[in-house]
Amino acid sequence: MSKLIYCLLILFFSLAITANCTLPVECELPRLPGPCRGMFPSFYFDVSTKQCKEFTYGGCQGNANRFETEEKCRTFCGEKYGTEEDT
Repeated sequence: MSKLIYCLLILFFSLAITANCTLPVECELPRLPGPCRGMFPSFYFDVSTKQCKEFTYGGCQGNANRFETEEKCRTFCGEKYGTEEDT
């Protein structure tokens, strides 16, 4: 019985640790400026570099990996998931 409890505790803590390392789905979407011709400075989370990067949003369509400021991008995608601050 104690082995079962021990195994369940290990499983519980493993799941708790990995749950904090999972990116929100929005942050894994590709950069998508959309087909419109507006020029709105925006930020997206780049999964390959684990950093928020600037891009120009066209103003329509696009996806949820788009933030008005770098701070909002970092707060939503970066700070909780091990990204490094620019130095």
